[in-house]
Amino acid sequence: MRKADMMRGQQEGVLIPSYGKKKLLGYADSFHDLAETFTYREKAEDGSAAVDRQACLMKRRLTEDREILADHLKEVSRIIRGLAEESYQLYPFRARELKKIIHACKNKGLLVRNMYRIEDPVSGMKLAVDMCVDERHVLTAEDAAEILSILLRRRLLPEKDSLFFISREYETILFEEAAVYHVLTGAAKATRENEKVSGDTFSFLERGNGSFVMALSDGMGSGEKAMADSETVIDLLEKLLESGFSKEAAAEMINGVLAARAEEENMSTLDICDVNLYTGCCELVKIGSSCTYIKRDRMVEQIEAENLPLGVFHKIETDRQQRQLADGDHIIMVSDGIVDGVGGEGAFRDIISQITIQNPQEMANYILQLVLHKTMGKVQDDMTVLTMGIWENGFL
Repeated sequence: MRKADMMRGQQEGVLIPSYGKKKLLGYADSFHDLAETFTYREKAEDGSAAVDRQACLMKRRLTEDREILADHLKEVSRIIRGLAEESYQLYPFRARELKKIIHACKNKGLLVRNMYRIEDPVSGMKLAVDMCVDERHVLTAEDAAEILSILLRRRLLPEKDSLFFISREYETILFEEAAVYHVLTGAAKATRENEKVSGDTFSFLERGNGSFVMALSDGMGSGEKAMADSETVIDLLEKLLESGFSKEAAAEMINGVLAARAEEENMSTLDICDVNLYTGCCELVKIGSSCTYIKRDRMVEQIEAENLPLGVFHKIETDRQQRQLADGDHIIMVSDGIVDGVGGEGAFRDIISQITIQNPQEMANYILQLVLHKTMGKVQDDMTVLTMGIWENGFL
């Protein structure tokens, strides 16, 4: 019986059939080959006749556009190839262990038929459980996670987008091991005087697999135009990251959108902080943005980047840095209206080093009020403060 279970586990472990995998890899190769057609090198023209300056500029622009398109196609190829080669090893439970779990779950009104461990390289153990509830009980996926956590002595949670209630028909529900860390966030903003809307746009995005993203975009100038640009940046960033694009590739594509618009000066900054809640590793991608600050007690690290905003050139320079966070650390991200209000980035660093508030929302409110106090209530530029605190989770 155990051998049969193992055979069945191996069969169910094939997430993408071989034919489907070959098709996906074929699509990936096609996108990559298509990208190569946009990166050919043109031969130098013979003769000494002067080349028209406008024609030269147009040719250079066309070459840059081709390179950008090639990069985008290669990124699509990478995503498809990653999907095709994605594999998880499913491990069936031993018959005796599974029998005990089935019996214990049944006493709680939870009927379990099959259960497999899935080893994920990022988030650790996942659990695929074929289950339903009996006619006397109403249970949620969180209730089931709590029951399984006690039985397996691991903190489990329903995977993102799981069904809320467990039905009376057998369905496979995925559970994942709880992350080592959790975050709380805060945001506070003030709109420039004589403007109805802020040119700053921000987002907090939970991507799954333990990735939590905080992002801020500051549109050039203020008012409706600045708001439209920064909203475009953040909306596209959310969609591209959720589709599997890397942060750098997403920034390149967003830059292409801004640079291709007919209007002039479609510039926006982009500040991204991506925290892995399983490892505590933090990746920062900064494009034309103000400094980001990592606060650990009274010590504050100021992280800056010297590059231009999105929309200036067709090709951008992204500044990518990594930091290892610890329990109780805070990340503070601001638009330039904040640092200008206190006299510069160094002065702002000194101010936040004295803050003892732990709650991120209270910290964001306090920082904004402090800046407004120093400017005597005058808001000469849009002001936005984003804060994120990270703490270790308590386990069973």
